[in-house]
Amino acid sequence: MGKLSLTLLVVLFPLLAASLALGAYLNYASVRNSYIEMVGTRMQTVARRVASDAQVALSMGMPLAGQNALERLLTREAAADPMIRSVDVVAADGTVLFSSDPVRRGTREQESDPMAERRMASIVSAFDTTEGLVVTRASRPALDAALARAGGGILTVAVAALSLAALAIAIVVVLAVRGLTRRLTDRAATAAGEEVPAEMVPVIAEIDEAHAAIRSRWAASRPPATGS
Repeated sequence: MGKLSLTLLVVLFPLLAASLALGAYLNYASVRNSYIEMVGTRMQTVARRVASDAQVALSMGMPLAGQNALERLLTREAAADPMIRSVDVVAADGTVLFSSDPVRRGTREQESDPMAERRMASIVSAFDTTEGLVVTRASRPALDAALARAGGGILTVAVAALSLAALAIAIVVVLAVRGLTRRLTDRAATAAGEEVPAEMVPVIAEIDEAHAAIRSRWAASRPPATGS
């Protein structure tokens, strides 16, 4: 019994671990994509809102470089979301005109920044010319830290589920093997005195009864013997 139980557990545990690991990975991938999409949507909304205000000022004849009120708007938008690293208004030549981060004002916008996730919205004039961009930048380390926390939570749940499932499987296997062993080793005697598994005794008894009935009918159907 012990060897059979151990064999079943050795076979079932890797399958269980693999299935839970795959489920945890797919769950994390789904959470990661949903989270990045949610953050990206918030960033895009901020960029479009600032671009809309800048376009209104452009339509009133105020050049983009002269819209100093945007500085306060950018600071307010960045402060409202801790995930946002900066919100910049960038001229068509790539110069940062206004930014929620004062250090970035007057610098050149970098299209590839490994430390930031970027979303943009164009600032279009009434003549359908692109005067600049609003660039919302999120801190990639902050995103990675949030995803790491989510992954840690998923891993904790997966490990707990694996432990409980392993315990449940171990109990089921031990009980099943014990019941099977009992059925195989529990023996009883038939009417003929032969030792067989106990659950076979009723079956053998029914077969013996059927044989006896056949013999009785056969004996009754034979013609009586006549003397000479």
